[in-house]
Amino acid sequence: MLILLAHGSRDPLWRGSLHALSDAVAARLPDEAVRVAFMQFDGPTLPEVVEEGIRGGTVAFRLLPLFMASAGHVDKDIKPLVAELGRKHPEAELTLMTPVGEDGLFPSLIVDITSEFSASE
Repeated sequence: MLILLAHGSRDPLWRGSLHALSDAVAARLPDEAVRVAFMQFDGPTLPEVVEEGIRGGTVAFRLLPLFMASAGHVDKDIKPLVAELGRKHPEAELTLMTPVGEDGLFPSLIVDITSEFSASE
């Protein structure tokens, strides 16, 4: 299961955008369950999604932080939470991926997104 881990917001439009992203990713990964989990202000939380997956028979979880950098929430909140989940569910394989903003593909994504605007200037 791929879990897209986001901060969370009280704004329902923001929440809808994350669920739309999850749906778009799931459409490109038809053989893998894709879920969204939130750190605060909204649910489901990461523990809720992992526990739901375990109840459904999933043992391998890839956790993709939708954050720009490891500092802050990733280092202070997510890493300890993943460690706690690992202790609580030793049968689960929890792989914390690099935050999207630190991934080597991210600069290329920015170039791709902005290329149509650069070409018209």
